[in-house]
Amino acid sequence: MQSTREIKERIRGISSIKQITRAMEMVAASRLKKVESRVHASRTFAEKLHQMVSDLISSLPQESAYRWFAKKESVNSPVKVILITADKGLCGAYNNNIIQKTVRFIKENNRQVKLILIGKKANLYFSKRRDVYSIEESIPESVEKLGLDWVKSFAAKLIRDYNNLEYGELHVFFTKFHTVMQSFPASIRLFPIEKEGFGGEGREKREYIVEPSVEDILNNIFPKYIETQIYQCILESLTSEFAARRVAMIAATENAGDMIDNLTSIYNKARQEAITKELLEIVSGAEALA
Repeated sequence: MQSTREIKERIRGISSIKQITRAMEMVAASRLKKVESRVHASRTFAEKLHQMVSDLISSLPQESAYRWFAKKESVNSPVKVILITADKGLCGAYNNNIIQKTVRFIKENNRQVKLILIGKKANLYFSKRRDVYSIEESIPESVEKLGLDWVKSFAAKLIRDYNNLEYGELHVFFTKFHTVMQSFPASIRLFPIEKEGFGGEGREKREYIVEPSVEDILNNIFPKYIETQIYQCILESLTSEFAARRVAMIAATENAGDMIDNLTSIYNKARQEAITKELLEIVSGAEALA
């Protein structure tokens, strides 16, 4: 059995860790509160914009060959994947879940997949496997610092590359925020869009009077739609990260408390045994003298 001094040192060390995890949980809760309001506000805007684009697309002639949802000529053109992870760990299975979902997609796809990695954890995982996966770009900026200006230039480059036939499909893999306790790995396809996916089945369609034409309006609105979708994915992932870190730190704090209680019980037993042993030695010594 460990000595009482060793047990006390372990209790002291675990107590220090508990204070750290408790502080990290409070920080994550504070940051989560700020970004959660942003994700809900932007989600409303993204949904309204999607509805508008959907209504405009549904008003196009059936024979329309609108370029955003027309498939490219080459069936062997590469698939581009944007993967959003965290910059740090200590957030449970958050990073692993979305990375594994991306890996499964790559294995199931028969075409070449080029990766655009957002978040240091994604870069850390795939950079060690460059012989298996093709990394086109790794974003050096912190996920939390990616603002609308960056997203605007990033989306413009993606649209330009798509129009130049440099790739055939664009997918975004991110973590969808649901509640503090629930977030789900998700993915969306931005290019080419499917006209059926914007049909709005089962809901009332709005008809717009547009000038000069629906195609011209879409050519101006759709880039903004792509920007909004990418920014929304970043916010969803960021909110999910803070929520996952808060939950992980709460669990770590509770586990540390349980370990302290267990060690305290062991310490009390060891101390009681030591006192009993000392008393027996004193009584034995006294009897020997007598």
